[in-house]
Amino acid sequence: MNGRLLRRGLACAVLTLALAPAAEAGLLRPGCCVAPCAPVCGPCAPACDVVHDVKQVTCYRTVFETAYREVRCKVNKLVYETATRQCRGTVCKFVTDFVERQQCCTVMKPVYETIQQPRCRIVCEPVTTYCTMRQDCGHWQTQPAAPCGGCGSCQACCRVWVPKIVGKQVPVTRYVTRTVREVVPVRICRFVPETVQRTVKVPVCRMVSEEVVRNVPYITCKTVCEEVVRKVPYCTCKQVPYTVQVKVPRCVPRSTCAAY
Repeated sequence: MNGRLLRRGLACAVLTLALAPAAEAGLLRPGCCVAPCAPVCGPCAPACDVVHDVKQVTCYRTVFETAYREVRCKVNKLVYETATRQCRGTVCKFVTDFVERQQCCTVMKPVYETIQQPRCRIVCEPVTTYCTMRQDCGHWQTQPAAPCGGCGSCQACCRVWVPKIVGKQVPVTRYVTRTVREVVPVRICRFVPETVQRTVKVPVCRMVSEEVVRNVPYITCKTVCEEVVRKVPYCTCKQVPYTVQVKVPRCVPRSTCAAY
């Protein structure tokens, strides 16, 4: 419904623009109004035809662009620096001293002495005994031999051993071991406890206060004014021409007018 009303309104506006030159020129029938759709007007016919001419019209549109400009400004910049300062303080220092002290201690002292100590030793003594040995002290003796079985006129002699066993005492020496007990001097060493007094060095630790100077680092902060250049964006607009084709209505007069 709204679309129909919109189209009808546009048609009326175009027709009004088309009939306006004809009304000014007196080409319309008397009694007709300029507005073709006015309800108070009676039916009328225009005495001209509407012709649309195509023309090129130059229009302008706005174009926005972003540009940059340099802006110089001063800013405060923080600068940190490391410096040192001397701090005096008192510290306690350990000092070790050696002090001589008398100290009693027990030591073992060696004592050498000679004592008589019984000892046993084994000795070998020769013992001579006699034993009876039998010895043959015989001799050789020549004796006639028995006659042969032949003629009987020949004689033969042969040597014969005549034994003589004689008993003889022979000395035999042998060694016999014997344990001998005797007293011999022996040198011995024994330790005797003895208390002695000696001087020793004993370490003694004490605290000494000492003043020292130290370099302590610290950080300082200062503000430095510095000029910087910054690019600041800004928006610019300009009119850009462009050409469009529009239809411009115009009226062409008719030769006759319609009768009612």
